[in-house]
Amino acid sequence: MSDEPPYTGRPTEFGDLSPFTLERTEFLGRTETPVRCFPVSLGGQVIGYLWASETEDAADFRPRRGMGTVGYEAGGPWRQRLKQARDAGFTAGEAVQLCVGGPEDPRGGHIPADAEELCLPNYEAVLRLAGAGPPPA
Repeated sequence: MSDEPPYTGRPTEFGDLSPFTLERTEFLGRTETPVRCFPVSLGGQVIGYLWASETEDAADFRPRRGMGTVGYEAGGPWRQRLKQARDAGFTAGEAVQLCVGGPEDPRGGHIPADAEELCLPNYEAVLRLAGAGPPPA
């Protein structure tokens, strides 16, 4: 018979789990806090919205309902820009502000320099604005 205690399978007994990490490398994709939001245009048509929390580490692109593949594919370039800004140490709000007035990307579109900034109560309001969420109660 062994003098060792029975294996309990507790996570602390697994040791180093490298190269796995729990560190988040992107902004959160939703928030309950107020957000700043800008319309994103491609070829003169609004295809979605780039938004950021005013107080949390949250920002993302939300395509407008009915944009189909164009809206879906536009998310890639925007999420890449947001990730690069976060990696460079910018806050979510700063990251979105950096995107205003840039050149039009053939897939992602752009935010015109004179675009109207919208202040919304939370991410759910962005969904409603994009036509993807329930109407306000």
